[in-house]
Amino acid sequence: MNNDLEQKYHFACELAKQAGLIAKGYQNQLLEGNLAIDVKGHQDFVSDADRETEKYIRTQLESAYPQDGFLGEESGATDEYRTGVWVVDPIDGTTNFLRKQSLWCVSIAYLVEGEPVIGVIYDPNLDELFHARKGEGAYLNGKPMEVYQGSEAVVGLVNLGYSPKMPLDNYLSTMQRLLDNGIEHRRHGSAALGLAHVAAGRFDGYREDFINAWDIMAGVVILREAKADVATNQIEGGYTIQASIPAITELLAG
Repeated sequence: MNNDLEQKYHFACELAKQAGLIAKGYQNQLLEGNLAIDVKGHQDFVSDADRETEKYIRTQLESAYPQDGFLGEESGATDEYRTGVWVVDPIDGTTNFLRKQSLWCVSIAYLVEGEPVIGVIYDPNLDELFHARKGEGAYLNGKPMEVYQGSEAVVGLVNLGYSPKMPLDNYLSTMQRLLDNGIEHRRHGSAALGLAHVAAGRFDGYREDFINAWDIMAGVVILREAKADVATNQIEGGYTIQASIPAITELLAG
């Protein structure tokens, strides 16, 4: 089993890079005005880039690991699987992507019995690969990552996510609590990158009160292996997530 996971881990790392190059190619088309964009809902967009990048990832995984299941943002889930399931967001941060910004990434996770054990997040704009396998540590382009473990953060900076599926007061109260304690906040618009950046020490925490599995599962593995405090709860239709350096866990939770 360990050898199998190790092989899948390396496969996922290379696959994320290839998918990132494909998605980046589509953004270049966008810059030239040659990319079709569909509106799924208010502030909810999808493009050929999302669909084709996920199609590529899914085809590669199903060819290499036909025994595994698949859950993707665009193409949904397979009905049955015998071993594990791949959870994929081909372009996390689609709105940023479509607005010709650089804060987006490819996210690939592998779950066994519902537990994420492999996480890979690739930022093709900076050529940064955040990756982890359960029990083996977290890495950025092969170099180890670990969040700050001290009693106080030198600089407090938290990344927040917002979903209209939750009351606005939840978001505002978190923001107020952080500001009252001298902690700044930002909003990336890409949960996967936000989580990866906590693991890399660029933020001290991340919180979002409603989010989908494909946005967070890769980040959960990476953050746990980076020794962050990570809490996820399954709620109707999705999840909540909070991840942080230990020093601000209680404050961020409220």
